[in-house]
Amino acid sequence: MDRQRRHLSLGLLAAAGLLAIPGTAAARPDMTRTMGTTVADTGLAGYRFESRAFAGARGRRRHRVWLAIPEGTPPPVGFPALYLLDGNAVLSRLRPEWLTTLGTDTPPVLVMIGYDTDLLFDGDARHYDYTPAPRGQTSVRDARRPQREGGGAAAFIERIESAITPWVASRTQVDPNRKALWGHSFGGLFTLFTLCTRPQAFHLYLPVSPSLGWADNLLQQSLDHLAAQPPERNTPVWLCRGDNEVRITAEMDAEQLRQRKRQGNAAFNRFADDLDRISRVEVHRRLYSGLGHGDMFSAALPEALRIASGLTPEREWD
Repeated sequence: MDRQRRHLSLGLLAAAGLLAIPGTAAARPDMTRTMGTTVADTGLAGYRFESRAFAGARGRRRHRVWLAIPEGTPPPVGFPALYLLDGNAVLSRLRPEWLTTLGTDTPPVLVMIGYDTDLLFDGDARHYDYTPAPRGQTSVRDARRPQREGGGAAAFIERIESAITPWVASRTQVDPNRKALWGHSFGGLFTLFTLCTRPQAFHLYLPVSPSLGWADNLLQQSLDHLAAQPPERNTPVWLCRGDNEVRITAEMDAEQLRQRKRQGNAAFNRFADDLDRISRVEVHRRLYSGLGHGDMFSAALPEALRIASGLTPEREWD
């Protein structure tokens, strides 16, 4: 793999002002909004819901994991399972028709990993859990948000595998060869970090609008690790973002905005190319027309449900 080309690609990501830069209006969710009434409260035909709290990182909020389990007898090998980060927001936005219209005999178990709060997002907790630290370290600070500590991604992967996954297996039968991981923004970064450092943890990966430029392109180290130790089996990666994910400033005119969009989309495709060159990594990519960073959270969920169920996406992916 051409390291110089990859460094250039990731440099372009930052220069293009991608959504990956937290702190922009498009990238900052409203941290005061609450979940409200969800399908776990009202019920959903064909599914039953359970939840449980798990210990979080030291000094941080506990995790709350919601399960949506298909009713009926599992197939002999078990149901497919879709693990979804930012579980509070996922559950709040989950629409019944996204599941009831799948039309499959093997609907997915949904494992929505959130936090033990009524808020849609816990900014401090997700900032720590979803971001990796440099090799040999357990903490890192983002200059844009120095008050928030990052670097807990490796420990969070371990908590998922050692605590959450065994609990899921105790509640229903899951096919170990059909586990998928979905995450948006920092969650997308975590999804790629998990792919790069522990590719055997999931069968397929669905990073949405991932924060590729985190901590001076720290993900580069993880890509190098994956290239040196590629997955043992073919691993699909469904990588997507909106084509309108740019950092907008007051001084930017229309032509500058168009240029930023072009640069951002080109950089995204270069990153996808670099990932696709790694042995046994099968990259599918899609740019969602006209959508910004925040829009992508809900827009990508119905497609993820189809993909995790083994169905053909509704729209064409490259």
